[in-house]
Amino acid sequence: MASNVKTRIRRSFTFPAFDKVMDFQIKLFSWPDRGNHLIMITRGIVDAKGFEQIFQQVLTATQSLRHCKVVVDLQDTMCNLQKAEIQAFVAGVELDRWPSTNRVAIVAPREIDQYDHLFTLTNGLAKRGLKIAIFYDSKPAVTWLADTI
Repeated sequence: MASNVKTRIRRSFTFPAFDKVMDFQIKLFSWPDRGNHLIMITRGIVDAKGFEQIFQQVLTATQSLRHCKVVVDLQDTMCNLQKAEIQAFVAGVELDRWPSTNRVAIVAPREIDQYDHLFTLTNGLAKRGLKIAIFYDSKPAVTWLADTI
């Protein structure tokens, strides 16, 4: 494995309401000429507590980095979010801890309800100042992260 790639331990979380597991894997790529890139692949059922965990892991991995481009792949997840949970999550994110130069692209499942809820979540965070967007596909997400749009 190249020295510029770090893989975080795969973690699993069981949420009592569903008795299902959410797990994820994080890879951090650092290149002197291309910058820092983090990829998080998530599987399973994700609810509000799952999103708190996802955002905490991304924050922990990128807090000391500047200009980090983050992809959170949720295509293999089933999202279970209610409007009130989304509003509470958006209001509760401590943006002063987030590096202002980092960008986060969420790649989400195409199912309408899930995508709509995730769009509401990312849109709320973007309105609060986080550089975040949601996409159906990884290709436009990577283009947006590269800031070529």
